[in-house]
Amino acid sequence: MKSVAATALTLCLLAVPACDAVRMPGAGEDAAPQTVTEATDPVETGDNPVLDKEAAAEGTVVAESGPPETPVTTASAPGTPQSLPEINARICGTVPDGTLTPTVAARAGVTVIQPPAFGTATVNGLAGTLANFPGIVKLEPRSIEDGGGITSGHCGATRISRNWFVTAAHCVDDTFDELRLITGSETLSSPLAQTVSADVAICHGGYGGLSGGYANDIALLKVNDLALENMADVPIARFGTTARPLNPATYIDVEMAGWGLTGYEQGLSNELLAATLTLTNAGPATIGVVSRDGAGPCVGDSGGPLYVTEDDGTKTVVGVLSIVGQNEQTGEYCTGDYAGSYINLQGYADWIARVETTCASTDLCQ
Repeated sequence: MKSVAATALTLCLLAVPACDAVRMPGAGEDAAPQTVTEATDPVETGDNPVLDKEAAAEGTVVAESGPPETPVTTASAPGTPQSLPEINARICGTVPDGTLTPTVAARAGVTVIQPPAFGTATVNGLAGTLANFPGIVKLEPRSIEDGGGITSGHCGATRISRNWFVTAAHCVDDTFDELRLITGSETLSSPLAQTVSADVAICHGGYGGLSGGYANDIALLKVNDLALENMADVPIARFGTTARPLNPATYIDVEMAGWGLTGYEQGLSNELLAATLTLTNAGPATIGVVSRDGAGPCVGDSGGPLYVTEDDGTKTVVGVLSIVGQNEQTGEYCTGDYAGSYINLQGYADWIARVETTCASTDLCQ
């Protein structure tokens, strides 16, 4: 993928009355760019993106050119791990002191965004169905603020096993009071829609937020068996390994879906919307895509799945949405031709398995 300007707060939208929230540059404003580099084979990398002081005030990050990030893994060791760091994981919200995460940046911002109304337009997307996008759910991490107000994030997630959902780490990188998952209907306002809460969010140990350039932007949500009994029948999505090698020659068409913003400075969608994207590259850590005919992901779709269709018509989830880029001509988001970056689940399959196994056999994930 060629370098493009990208929104540093990516696609997780926070909204609450009289509360600092995510700032998106308006038309005519300059946005500090973030360089998105093409993923290649694993390389040694020690340089992290440099946070510009002025950009920090705007909630944006400037990344130095350099080798792309690769999945951070740990060697397998005999016996049951005695700590999450042993499997390169941690409870989300426990980032090292001084780490600038999207949630922290949003709350330190200067622009207030009121709770977005459901939009009536689309980013050239089409109505999607849950049957066509197995495992997809809406994620709304919520915090109760002083005075009783509620801050609610807007992201997506995907069910990948009985008790586990995968999403982006930047969606859950704070300590939230509730991790709400909305299931059961394409229409969020439908009486058929059901809400359950996850018990815990486990983030990748190598995730560093804005300070780390969104490397390892992946997290897992655990839902207990009792909550599952009250949840609509969400199918477990097949993820990771594809029938053919994952590259533009074999899977030029990829699909995304979500309930994010319906256009630049528009509202959130009440309906599940979908779009076909063009795959540009697939490295060990990230997958690059570009919009097609102006259709693609927007703010609020973060953490949501990227699908490929196999020869037998079934779908495999290959990515988790992390970053969306600006239109190079207009500087706007979610319009025309723009790029995006997904975390490549193939590169994190071992990490996911270690987290699930460790949490099932210990009390480390309570």
